[in-house]
Amino acid sequence: MKFGKTIETNAKELPEEWQPYLIQYKLLKKSIKKIVQELDNTFKSLNIVPPTYPDDAASAENEGPDNARASTDSDPPEDANTSSPAIKDAAPAEAGMPEEIAYNIEKDSDGLVHPVITVKIRRPASHQQQVVELPDVAGLPANASIVLQSAQPESSSEKSVDTDAAEPAIPRLVDSAGRKIASADQPGSADNITIETTAHPETEETQVTLRLEADQMFFDQLVEYIERTRQFEQKYTAAYNSNVNHLGTELATVTSPYKQDYQVWREIFRLYMDAEVWNRAQGDARPATSARQGQERFGKFAKHIESIGLAQKLRNPMSARLLMSFYKLNLELTHMKLLQEMNEEATRKIIKKHDKRTHLIAKTQFPRLITIDTTTLTQALIHVIYADLVGIVPQIDDYLCPMCLNIAWRPLRLECNHVFCSRCIVKASKRQMFNCPVCRSKGAVYRAGVSNIDQALLNFLKLYFPKEIKEKQRDTQRDISEEETQALALAHGKTCIIM
Repeated sequence: MKFGKTIETNAKELPEEWQPYLIQYKLLKKSIKKIVQELDNTFKSLNIVPPTYPDDAASAENEGPDNARASTDSDPPEDANTSSPAIKDAAPAEAGMPEEIAYNIEKDSDGLVHPVITVKIRRPASHQQQVVELPDVAGLPANASIVLQSAQPESSSEKSVDTDAAEPAIPRLVDSAGRKIASADQPGSADNITIETTAHPETEETQVTLRLEADQMFFDQLVEYIERTRQFEQKYTAAYNSNVNHLGTELATVTSPYKQDYQVWREIFRLYMDAEVWNRAQGDARPATSARQGQERFGKFAKHIESIGLAQKLRNPMSARLLMSFYKLNLELTHMKLLQEMNEEATRKIIKKHDKRTHLIAKTQFPRLITIDTTTLTQALIHVIYADLVGIVPQIDDYLCPMCLNIAWRPLRLECNHVFCSRCIVKASKRQMFNCPVCRSKGAVYRAGVSNIDQALLNFLKLYFPKEIKEKQRDTQRDISEEETQALALAHGKTCIIM
């Protein structure tokens, strides 16, 4: 499927009010056709041999990051696209041979980009005036042309040469009646063409600087689409954060440990984190979750919630409404991710097509000037979901003892600030493990006592994890009973096996 059709298909998944913020790929393709036509006409009218297949993008990229150059020395490939600009017709024998064609994209203080083509031409010195008709270019009178005056060779110091005659020939812009137009380096001249000529005994070197109107319009359109999307993203982010804050406030009321829906919400958010709908950890080496991946993972999560009947266990009608709001926020996040990915891909492909059709290499320059960030915004929105919504309900995984991997009941905080359950610290001391099991802080376990119990954390665990604490107390009591039985058996010289 062609990319233009792919965009149209994917756009149907976005809300209707979001679709104007997609980059208009097909319109930009039409603009490229105008660039090709103007470029072709301009090169022919200036009697310049066109570039031959600078599609060897790799060599163009190796020329340097600031300009992409097209060499005219290479032979065209056999399967070359003969419809490329200025290659269809053979250049006349007297046409100038460009030594170098450089394409640069400049960015001004207003954030606008301006593409510039610079052509360096070498012609044999001529003693006759050469008139070259110019194309219809904005800013020039109709039927304008370039007059290339004959270049006088540089004289030797022994000859007396008139000063005016010794000056190198500078092309003049004239109209059809022969009236002179101001040269490109003088006030009032056209801004899109600049010509500088240097005369040598055997050759004339001319540098022509072109600013194609169609090329400028192409990049103006592209930058406008990108900037319009960026403004929409900023506006949407503010609304999204506001919705999350409002939802978080309401969730806090129904997820209180004193409410009957608390345990259900805790299980819902636990399953959400296990589903890893979005990669959220800072420094995560895995690639960012794409829109399709997030959509697929969230779909599986929602189906799982439905299959085990968690949604039906919510007693408070407000909880059911808030669950639907939580689903909607994730769906909007998927849409935002999809919008960004489509715009990034459209930009990359339209620049690639621009380079292929015009042989003006922009793909190494434009991304450095105008960027589309598909990760920073969505990662910020993902962080808000986890911090302000999922984080409202404490999860037991955040309060486990590093030694027994169970809830840290009667939490004992060592001087190094690591927390363990009291039972594990007692067992470590009996085994003469006096350093912290996590950071190896010397004597941290040995110096720990009753005063190290974190009373605030103890009360928190009792409030939010009563079931887990009862299970841990039963396990602890069973463990103590086993130790006492083993010690009693050893005291009588017998081994006791507890079934």
